[in-house]
Amino acid sequence: MIEIKELRALRGPSRYTRHSAIFMVLDIKEYENRPSDTLEGFTDRLTTLIPTLQEHECSIGEPGGFIQRLQRGTWAGHIIEHIALELQCLSAMEVGYGKTFDTLEKGIYVVAFRYLVESAGLKAAKEAVALFEAVAEGRGFDIDQVIADLKVLREEDMLGPSTLSIVEEAKSRGIPFRRLNNDSYIQLGYGAHQKRIQASMTCQTSAIAVETADEKTRAKAHLKKSGIPVPDGYVVSTEEEAIAAFDKIGAAVVVKPDVGNHGRGATINVTDPAQLRKAFHAAKAKHPDVIVEEYVEGFDFRLLVINGTLVAAAKREPAHVIGDGKSTITQLVEKTNADPRRGFGHEKVLTQIDIDTHTERLLSRQGLGLDYCPKKDETVYLKATANLSQGGTATDVTDEVSPDIRLMAERAARIIGLDCAGIDALGLDISLPLSQSGFKVVEVNAAPGFRMHIEPTHGQPRDVAKPMVDMLFPNGYVHVPVIAVTGTNGKTTTCKLITHTLKYAGKNVGLACTTGVEIDGTPILAGDYSGPEGAGIVIREPTVDHIVLEVARGGLVRRGLGVDQLDVGVLLNIGNDHLGMDWIETQEDLSLVKSTVVEVVSKSGASVLNADDAMTMSVLDRARGNIILFSLDPENQKLKTHVEGGGTVVTVVERDVIIRNSGLDIIVCALEEIPITFGGIVDFNTANALAAIGALHGLHLPIEQIRNGMMTFYPSANQNPGRMNLFDFRKFKVLLDYGHNPESAQALAKLLPRLSAGRKIGLCHGTGSRTTEQVIEYGKALALVYDTILLADFDPRQRPTGETSELVRKGLIEAGFEAENIEIVTETTKAVDYLFSKAETGDLLVIQPSELEPVMSQIMERYRQMVTHI
Repeated sequence: MIEIKELRALRGPSRYTRHSAIFMVLDIKEYENRPSDTLEGFTDRLTTLIPTLQEHECSIGEPGGFIQRLQRGTWAGHIIEHIALELQCLSAMEVGYGKTFDTLEKGIYVVAFRYLVESAGLKAAKEAVALFEAVAEGRGFDIDQVIADLKVLREEDMLGPSTLSIVEEAKSRGIPFRRLNNDSYIQLGYGAHQKRIQASMTCQTSAIAVETADEKTRAKAHLKKSGIPVPDGYVVSTEEEAIAAFDKIGAAVVVKPDVGNHGRGATINVTDPAQLRKAFHAAKAKHPDVIVEEYVEGFDFRLLVINGTLVAAAKREPAHVIGDGKSTITQLVEKTNADPRRGFGHEKVLTQIDIDTHTERLLSRQGLGLDYCPKKDETVYLKATANLSQGGTATDVTDEVSPDIRLMAERAARIIGLDCAGIDALGLDISLPLSQSGFKVVEVNAAPGFRMHIEPTHGQPRDVAKPMVDMLFPNGYVHVPVIAVTGTNGKTTTCKLITHTLKYAGKNVGLACTTGVEIDGTPILAGDYSGPEGAGIVIREPTVDHIVLEVARGGLVRRGLGVDQLDVGVLLNIGNDHLGMDWIETQEDLSLVKSTVVEVVSKSGASVLNADDAMTMSVLDRARGNIILFSLDPENQKLKTHVEGGGTVVTVVERDVIIRNSGLDIIVCALEEIPITFGGIVDFNTANALAAIGALHGLHLPIEQIRNGMMTFYPSANQNPGRMNLFDFRKFKVLLDYGHNPESAQALAKLLPRLSAGRKIGLCHGTGSRTTEQVIEYGKALALVYDTILLADFDPRQRPTGETSELVRKGLIEAGFEAENIEIVTETTKAVDYLFSKAETGDLLVIQPSELEPVMSQIMERYRQMVTHI
């Protein structure tokens, strides 16, 4: 049996695709030695089951390419990828991208493929594995049932036609969108300039208007008082009251629940008391109050009013069949459903007609049954209401609407107070004046469906999403810039420096990073929010006009980037950290992960890359937008080449930080004026500052504002907690820094001697989630930094307590560090106190915590005690 070792949805850009994708890790076991050409009859059995696989081009680049690969021999992972894609296509979810990667482990493959509906994509992955095994073993497989199940998931979870049309119109204008639940609740735009919809209801829709429209009697009373023609009717709650209302009206009636939609519980053209009783109880089952009103002869029309203007009108007809003189109703329904325009749910222009108890009851009232053979051209209605979702049809009549009926519809929407309203009216001819047409308004609907207008059965489609988006964004969408920063080291500092500068320039910034989420400089959530969850929080925040995201490897690998497009992407560096995890085996693999942030930059945006880092520069050709390079070395040949080609660089020339473009140097400030560089001696913070300057320049922030931000951001516990925070305890100093990998240790080895001439005592830890080799290498790197080292197992992850510390100790000793200068602190809660007990005059204590808050609290309490006793 093939084993699915991992299965999840990547909900944003990733190393595999710029789109959402299903990620699957497969152990194909014995099939590693059994490619497709060795499985007798496999290709024939597979293409018999799924003939449309013959259309797949695969790497050949032409239809039939995949079949050629099968015949030549390809492996199970690749075949499962194609099956998963085709199962979705057969379920009316057209997708076409997939990729299969081998790994260093025999028989283990990573498969990634596109999806439109997450639940369906995940199921397609599982079913593709089952289908492959069935075909390989010559067993039967019920593909029709799988497709039916996938269609159900599609209908449950895919955006409906109304919502989708609005989203697509917004996307065409460059307005990003975000789905806020599994239904139709959608955010259009980011931050302070967002709007929200739920289907065709908007964040501007009046709650009072919706309530009024839902209460049909109340709505009609408002309309009647304003001169809008409505049918006479009564609200009843008992069968006796219903009979009395029927007698008062004295003609055919309609019976329906007082609150409801989509025709649920409604019965039309009720002409006798027996029918009335049945209709009353059908409506009563939906709502305690029931409407009995006069039945209006004529056609059923829907008039769509958006922002006070009629934008579309359709004549609707309930689901029906037309007799041929020889077929039963059941047979006619089968023939009607065979129309290629009809499908399951919303997958096609028309919905298939479902014969249900409502249909049978309606036929019974007409004295008919499903075995009745209608005469030639005889029309038999199968539903009481003209909803497209029940198999009804719609004909566009927008151009036929008479001026006074148009006015009537527009007034009705405004009277009820809806910004988007579906006016249901009955009448003979919509082109005639109101006085001659017999038109009466029977309902005003909040959140009307758009399907009948964007895809009418007959007539001209109407782009009703356009006026909807026009109403939401009357002056156009005000873009909210998104800046993302990734790399092995320096991400948080760079993000906070960018955020501080933007705030100093008067912007309201949302920041998500490893220390938490901040809105306009105020922390609102603590913890690691450097993944897509953090991105989602700040994108939804209705007060921000700029967004800054720290993008860590873990979230990017496991769930994808939290946004589809960036205005600025910053790639700081690519080290060896985290190799051997999440199927990232090499630095080259990691570079493809990290490069995602520069691959999704918009054409008008900017990619900022470190020209001093070879692995970063290896993905330069993947970067998009305006390329900005930064380097500590102004003589870096890559900088010179980039400038000669018309590019922009940020570097340091004679202690001045400059932006250089085509030979023109713009001085930002002196290196010593940037506090986080400690007077220019902290190279890694200098690099972070250059990256931040490049990002801000890429946003077209004025130089004066960039300068102000650089000069007012300090490495303090308030502005950048846990990053190069230096505390002076008079007799000794304490440096708090979050570094936890070999690269950060190497940087400290250069810096610490410049901060203090005394002993360097470190409280360090390894990270249990790293490979054994990486933890040992971290120990070797620490050997170059400290005189004395205390090891605490702050972050054991899956390892037994103490194991990580022993591995770090092993690395230290292998690098020549004296064993007597290493201590392992078993009680991690007392580690900081123990470090302070070691301090002597002139020492520099360095703490590199796993969790910042408890350590920071301990340091600040000791600092307060010292100040109190001065």
